[in-house]
Amino acid sequence: MNALVPFSPIPPLSNPAQLPSLPGWLQQRSAALGSAVQPDSSGKYSKVPILPKDMILNTTERAEVQRHIVDLQRYTRLDQTITLRETTMSNDAALVAMIAALLLKGGRRLDRQSSDAATEDYLDALEDVPAWSVREALRKWNRGESPPLDAKPHDFNWRPEPPTLRRLALHELAGVKGRILHLQKLCSAEPLIEYSDEHRKAMLERLRDVVRMPAANSSTEEAAE
Repeated sequence: MNALVPFSPIPPLSNPAQLPSLPGWLQQRSAALGSAVQPDSSGKYSKVPILPKDMILNTTERAEVQRHIVDLQRYTRLDQTITLRETTMSNDAALVAMIAALLLKGGRRLDRQSSDAATEDYLDALEDVPAWSVREALRKWNRGESPPLDAKPHDFNWRPEPPTLRRLALHELAGVKGRILHLQKLCSAEPLIEYSDEHRKAMLERLRDVVRMPAANSSTEEAAE
């Protein structure tokens, strides 16, 4: 196995829409991460994330990964502020501001009653979504870079409908949540249990004995009849 890359800190997270690259030592673990059915200390078998024994995170590495996880988790919550047009806003205020701007373009003009109804529709769709992910979804929409949904192309000449904007914002959020889940698996990974050749041979012999037993019993029963 190649020597492990020396430890270096994970770059700070300044924009959840552009996650920093992981340092080499963590990329090595990510590439080696797998899963296997193994026994725990009580002998009970279950499927667990595994790493080669010499790649299990040490105390310093684990603390750095957990720090990054905490940093990422902030961006999955709704209590974080966001800066729009050089103004720092709460999540709710930012959503209202983005929706108001959205309703001014990309479609027919709305009267006050229709605008209020449309605003309520967007708020229903986005009330549990972090504002930064909505902003990133809108930025990509404005650039014509939104990922397809259900294999259908978008018409970027119109504003996205509430369900569409919600799905695009959740797509942005999925990148953060996916990294959190992956890093949590790395932190909880157990050493891969490797058996000796002698142990494997003994287990195979026991398995062959078990496979032969039904056939032997069947022959005995037939003779008795």
